[in-house]
Amino acid sequence: MKDALFRLVNFLKKHKTLIILLTILALHVFTRFYQLETRLGFGWDQVDNAWAAKNIIIDHKFPLVGMVAKGNSGFNIGPLYYYFVAIFYWIFNLNPIASGYIAGVTSIFTFFVIFYVVKKLFSSSIALIAVGVYVISNFIILSDRSQWPVNFIAPISFLIFYFLYNVLVGEMKYLLLLALAIGISFSVHFTAVFYPIIVLFCLPFLPRNQKTIKYILLSLPVFLIFLAPNYIANISSENSQIDNITFYLNVYYHGFHLTRILQLTHDAFIEFQLIMMGWFHDMNYLLPIAFSVVYFFLKPTRKKLIMCYLIGLWFIVPWFVFAIYKGEISNYYFFSTRPVAILILAYLTYWLSSIKNYLPKIVILAFWCYFSYVNMIQFLAPRPGGLQGHIQNAKNAIKNGQFIDAYPYTPESYLYYYYSRNKK
Repeated sequence: MKDALFRLVNFLKKHKTLIILLTILALHVFTRFYQLETRLGFGWDQVDNAWAAKNIIIDHKFPLVGMVAKGNSGFNIGPLYYYFVAIFYWIFNLNPIASGYIAGVTSIFTFFVIFYVVKKLFSSSIALIAVGVYVISNFIILSDRSQWPVNFIAPISFLIFYFLYNVLVGEMKYLLLLALAIGISFSVHFTAVFYPIIVLFCLPFLPRNQKTIKYILLSLPVFLIFLAPNYIANISSENSQIDNITFYLNVYYHGFHLTRILQLTHDAFIEFQLIMMGWFHDMNYLLPIAFSVVYFFLKPTRKKLIMCYLIGLWFIVPWFVFAIYKGEISNYYFFSTRPVAILILAYLTYWLSSIKNYLPKIVILAFWCYFSYVNMIQFLAPRPGGLQGHIQNAKNAIKNGQFIDAYPYTPESYLYYYYSRNKK
């Protein structure tokens, strides 16, 4: 008995990180799949994706462009997300419950990206804290459970951050992965335009040698291949997306003004506030500053300088780009900052808990325990409706002999098509 207990204790010590990770992952799966049909939103974007999947699977229409990038702007993101969605709708035979599984699988991908990147950049301990924050935040849970391409902004952003950091510290082979990730980002959301701007601001850190030139030349085709479908669609259509982009930018560009920058300070750091339920309110911008002081200034190195510089760019570039834009701004336009915000919260938590004094340890433990309790209470609160309500409406229409036309963005129209098709 003692030998078995001893072996168990040794096993737990040896695989402590893996056991904690799997426990957090189990909680993640629960929070993202619990009451899937009841809590799953099925609105404008999800219906658009469902029809696109149907067009690919049933009608064999293969799009060269994806969803509209912004309202009635007249230009689209790339088509990759439509094909990703179509895989799940094919598996589920066009059942719209596929939407929930798409969102859930995407969130699991995000989970592992956050753990992997933070572990590589810092440590396993900080990575575990990071995924813990990601899993338990009710705001993130709610956004993860809405299926649309925006779900990929955070993980793709963090991969770009990681690949770019490695390039800047001299690992030029990561340029190929950087080009791949940036190319994919143009099939996710129009805020992908941030990344080429960030890369431009990083050029002074690039090594100036033949190896750099070689990898840049190899990376350009990797990036451009993801823009090729949109370009082909543009030249084969009378409605030029390039002209539409030019017109849109001319309409919504209002110049660079300090007043507008100050107005958007809150938005630039809004991910901290949303993750932390507004507890930091208008002091969110102090968290990246606190990170820089603790991480860099206490023991400066070139790599730490690059890390802090990149983190600064991740917040400043979206902030300043939107400062010259006079259109409507939504909070998810800043989703690219989410993983960096999580990284900062995890690092500061680890640093405070590492202080050789029991008081900070007790305070930080009490803080996160209370945070977890409040967020789980909010998560478990009843959320009736969702996809289940739309399904009932469609079934009632079929039962009463009513006809619902195939409108592009109406949930009942797709559900009417799905259930009518299955009755034949």
